[in-house]
Amino acid sequence: MRVLYICTGNSFRSAVAEALTRLYHPSWEVESAGTHPASHIAHNGKELLERVDASQYVKLYPDKISQRAIDEADVVVVFKQEHADYIIDNLEISKDKVINWDIDDPIGPTIEPEEAFEEIKKKVKEFSIPIKK
Repeated sequence: MRVLYICTGNSFRSAVAEALTRLYHPSWEVESAGTHPASHIAHNGKELLERVDASQYVKLYPDKISQRAIDEADVVVVFKQEHADYIIDNLEISKDKVINWDIDDPIGPTIEPEEAFEEIKKKVKEFSIPIKK
């Protein structure tokens, strides 16, 4: 199974989700990307991943979304509706492939990094891929 996580900068939410998926679902293939990639992975995200022994799964740099990544993914997880809107408007993708976890960006003022991390960790642990019939 192949999962693609998409957020704005690919510096915290999607990068953390990718690392945690590698930890909790090692048989899955996983990638992450941003609609507008940041210049680096968030330091606080790296620190939080160290606490759960997932720091070895942190990517080195944020990536931009590509059509190839969209095409290869079985499921695309976004963190806000704006990310779904962006990929649907700018890339070829079926809406049925997109899941919105609706987790705010800890880079902004609405949520603390620890809270966002715990929400992402819970979602990743509980995440199961729907089986296509």
